[in-house]
Amino acid sequence: MLRTRKRTNPTPSDQPRAISAGGGRSAEPRPRSRRIAPVRRPKPSGDLALRPGENPRVVAHRGASGDYPELTLVAYENALAQGADGIECDIRMTLDGHLVCIHDSDTSRVSEETRKVRLSTLAELKTLDVGSWHLRHRKPEPPLALRELLELIEAYPQARAFIETKHPVVAGGRVERALAEELRYFGLDRPRSHGESRAVMMSFSILAVHRFGQIAPQIPRVQLRHYRTGAKPLPAENYGIQVVGPSIDTIRAKPFLVEHWHQRGLAVYCWTVDDPADVELCKRLGVDWIGTNFPARTLARVNEDEQMRAAEIGTVHGSFADRD
Repeated sequence: MLRTRKRTNPTPSDQPRAISAGGGRSAEPRPRSRRIAPVRRPKPSGDLALRPGENPRVVAHRGASGDYPELTLVAYENALAQGADGIECDIRMTLDGHLVCIHDSDTSRVSEETRKVRLSTLAELKTLDVGSWHLRHRKPEPPLALRELLELIEAYPQARAFIETKHPVVAGGRVERALAEELRYFGLDRPRSHGESRAVMMSFSILAVHRFGQIAPQIPRVQLRHYRTGAKPLPAENYGIQVVGPSIDTIRAKPFLVEHWHQRGLAVYCWTVDDPADVELCKRLGVDWIGTNFPARTLARVNEDEQMRAAEIGTVHGSFADRD
């Protein structure tokens, strides 16, 4: 059961409000999400800092999407239960103004029925099965609304939500405005600092990143990059971004860029890091956040050194105990 929330803009009705196509709100029952008990992990120093420390933090790319269908509730439940430091999602706007977690402009890749997201209502999309296509899962799953995902992550106070807005889209800036409104509804729009924010906005669109910075300046922003050919400043750096998001291909080709960006005061989020050799590369270079389709496996690799040190300490203590 979710805890009681103090809303920024309370209304006479206790019912949650959903975004309508015209930007207004209409009363509707709030969807209840399934739960997997949270993993209780010790809180390290600077747990939510943008530059978290010695080892990279692990972000579940579209959830635990290597083992479960991407962007579904079951993928995120398992990613968080596995101990992921954050979750990543892609959002698009439906015909009736809701934000839904779907990567592509239509559902053809993940469903037998093809629907364009912008021409479908949330209710229409909810009738689709976007889970059975996954070879390891093979079970029906409905598309996930962003609001349902934000409900889920409330039970994991040390986890961040990395939310990517997809562009170009017909909805344009309405997507960023709707995202800011959803974060406001959950009380996530005014963190005390960027380092304490539980929500992070991302986009490949420089305009979208800049626009969101004007709408919700307290929320940290990631400028995603497909491939960077040199160390010239990103145009978005002039708009005050806090994080740069290169692909692992970029980091392999130009590893010196990690230090370059750190010297410019930017944290580094690298996607998508599944290969153990790439995880080791990111650790060695000091990448701050890595997006992965296999959070459990990647977490084990990231924390391998700490586990080995703990085992060595245990062995030493055991040897002294044997002497006694």
